[in-house]
Amino acid sequence: MGEKEIEWQKVGTLLIGRYEYSIDSKNRLPVPPRFRDALAQEKARALYLTSGMEGCLYLFLPSQWRQLLANGLKAFSLPNKEHERAFKRKFFSEATDVEPDAAGRILVPHYLKAHAGLRAKVLVQGAGSRAEIWDETRWTAYHRAKVLPAYRTVSRSLEI
Repeated sequence: MGEKEIEWQKVGTLLIGRYEYSIDSKNRLPVPPRFRDALAQEKARALYLTSGMEGCLYLFLPSQWRQLLANGLKAFSLPNKEHERAFKRKFFSEATDVEPDAAGRILVPHYLKAHAGLRAKVLVQGAGSRAEIWDETRWTAYHRAKVLPAYRTVSRSLEI
């Protein structure tokens, strides 16, 4: 096995792409076929869904969830332990496993729908080690205010 192949295995499956969907009146949301295929490749039935940052939801493949929790939750370690405990309480209490139904939809709990302000039009988009679920209007505002300026700034320093 070559060095690049070994490095790629450490990264695991990357979730990429942007998909536009509607959440139905029963809070069911389609999972992109590409993400369902990645779930099947892991021989797993459920994804992990929880509250995300900046007003979105995070959706993880089981392997990505395990990686996040690896090393004794070091990814969640903060200097301020009160903030760390508060963050963990929200993140983990709102986490749930969601199994796509026969039509490829997951049920979004009401509390997560409220956290992300999900209305009719929803974006499911890859973010590398996870997917993010955004209300379309919220994403548009966040994209304009934060993503584009950051992209312009970072693009001046990168050569890819």
